[in-house]
Amino acid sequence: MNPIFLMCALAAASPQRDTVPVALDTLAVRVLRVPLPLRRAPYAVTAVSGPELTRARPGLALNETLVAVPGVQVDNRYNYALGERISIRGFGARAQFGVRGVRVLVDGIPATLPDGQTTLNHVDPALLGSAEVIRGPAAALYGNASGGVIRLATLPPPDAPLSADGRAVAGSDGLLRTQGSAGGRSGRFWYRADASRLRYEGFRTHSAADNLLGGGVLAYRHGGDEVRLTGRFVRYDALNPGSLSDSLLRLDRTQAFANNVRQRTGEEGRQAQVGATWEHAIGAGALEVAGYALTRSLDNPIPDRIIDLDRRVGGVRASLSGRTGTGFASLRWTAGGETEVQSDDRRNHRNQAGERGVLVLDQRERVRSRAVFGLATLSLGGRVDVLGALRHDAFRFSADDRLVTAANPDDSGSRRLGHWSPTLGVSVAALPGVSLYANYAHAFETPTTTELANRPEGAGGFNPELDPQVTDSYEAGSKAALGPVRVEAAVYTARIRDELIGFQVPSAPDRTFFRNAGRSRRRGAEVSAAVQPRPGVSARAAYSYTDARFTEYTAGTADLSGIRVPGIAPHRWEATLNLASPRGPFAGLDARRVSSIPVRDDDRAGAFRSPAYSLVDVRAGWEELRVGRARVTPSAGITNLFGARYNASVVVNAFGRRFYEPGPGRALYTGLALSLR
Repeated sequence: MNPIFLMCALAAASPQRDTVPVALDTLAVRVLRVPLPLRRAPYAVTAVSGPELTRARPGLALNETLVAVPGVQVDNRYNYALGERISIRGFGARAQFGVRGVRVLVDGIPATLPDGQTTLNHVDPALLGSAEVIRGPAAALYGNASGGVIRLATLPPPDAPLSADGRAVAGSDGLLRTQGSAGGRSGRFWYRADASRLRYEGFRTHSAADNLLGGGVLAYRHGGDEVRLTGRFVRYDALNPGSLSDSLLRLDRTQAFANNVRQRTGEEGRQAQVGATWEHAIGAGALEVAGYALTRSLDNPIPDRIIDLDRRVGGVRASLSGRTGTGFASLRWTAGGETEVQSDDRRNHRNQAGERGVLVLDQRERVRSRAVFGLATLSLGGRVDVLGALRHDAFRFSADDRLVTAANPDDSGSRRLGHWSPTLGVSVAALPGVSLYANYAHAFETPTTTELANRPEGAGGFNPELDPQVTDSYEAGSKAALGPVRVEAAVYTARIRDELIGFQVPSAPDRTFFRNAGRSRRRGAEVSAAVQPRPGVSARAAYSYTDARFTEYTAGTADLSGIRVPGIAPHRWEATLNLASPRGPFAGLDARRVSSIPVRDDDRAGAFRSPAYSLVDVRAGWEELRVGRARVTPSAGITNLFGARYNASVVVNAFGRRFYEPGPGRALYTGLALSLR
């Protein structure tokens, strides 16, 4: 028997702590925008939390936080110039860098920009305390997202006036990670501040990174009012080794693509973000007002261009919620609106061996969005819950071309996009501890400014032929709580019109352009099991099946109908096992099996695929050894224990058949944490 399948089976029959608490009926998730117990939610929602999210982990990417969450594929490229790729049910697999198709919030503040693009450089996985995930279209709740929503929260402050923690991790491939945090609670105030630095040489040539992050939360609560102030900052400098072809992989998996080294590709950037939230109780309801602002600048050499970008973003959201009814029927509702503005100054120069050449693009891009939304949950007799929502989004994309000559006409222009997004879900308590649910969702997703600005002919302005993609999704599932065992299952189908697909051209290798596929569909199934027989002993296992195919798609003269959508793994198994005591030894194991992944949208014969692979990571340590007034936690871990040769990510439709971004071999790391209270 395959050892990965064996470990998944053992984990499914063993405990779990870091994902679904035992008191499932009392866990109200915030990601649905209305408080609703997780088991009664008529949508596929997963909540993960607890010390297992960070304990003895290296803190390299969000695949550590979202391990064994069904339907979620996190590809850690080990390339900090591009960041990890996150897809939910296959949505988001098109992303060449950052995240697309998935809405992300951090401490309640959007990490996703108004145009739908998400960058997560400012998120430190080693300082996250919880994550909530909606799997499936959630545009009616958050707008401009086809795949779902991820709500991340940093670690809460301890129940002490002052607590300070520090940790250092060193390991293979030049890994050196240091972090420190302080926080506490005093009267009506609570606070937390943190800082960390990651230095990573990388297992490939030309892949070093140096990331400095910091941030904090300050909150005040009095009576029915709570005010929270948040801030995050990041400064990063990372090299980009590029993807490789199969022949280059066989020659040397650790090499960088020669042209990337020659052109000194990478990304250096800074981002600062602040946010404020005010919640005010009004009887059985509440008023919530939130606002945020961010600035971002980057210097991004890619093989044919050097991109200079200065970005300013701001937004405000207000909502009013209430509750009526008692006894047999009760209604909870939320209504509100939001507006966001994004302004980008974009300049592209020819890349001449890493130096700026002639200016080829100079334009200001603006995105303005406005939305109104309403949602309500009707509960009947404690057995039936109905959640319905409706949202309207209106976008205006505009470009002001500032590079106009006799040979280069003015490409200024604007586009207006708008859409209604409804959703309806029903959950029924069929048996004690068992609920059944079904839902329908309609999603609307715009191309990002980068996708609109990248035009194969090299013109400025926005691509007038690139349209938003629209999704209709149908889902049914069940959730069961049987003693310490939690089981979930879901099946779904989604029909997509004008799916956004990336491609490359010979004149601009490593630069991705986008086109619309006519129609496609997703069909899938997800099963997960979690067990926690006692505190500190937990396990979780998940299986995800995704069948994503084009149903109507013509590229040039080729009919691509029936071919699998590239970049999506049809089968994915994951498991995690954690054993711990309050003060004493602990150990953990993560196992993952991923099937082969198609990489071209014209590959009817299935000749071009990233091979299937299996990975096992292990970690262990001793929790809180007392040294005077301090508590010390030593730990160690091994990633890719069996030294599998695999590809961490793929580049869809890459020119020169350079589809593959290889993952590292076996790597060892050790850590030491210090806590003072």
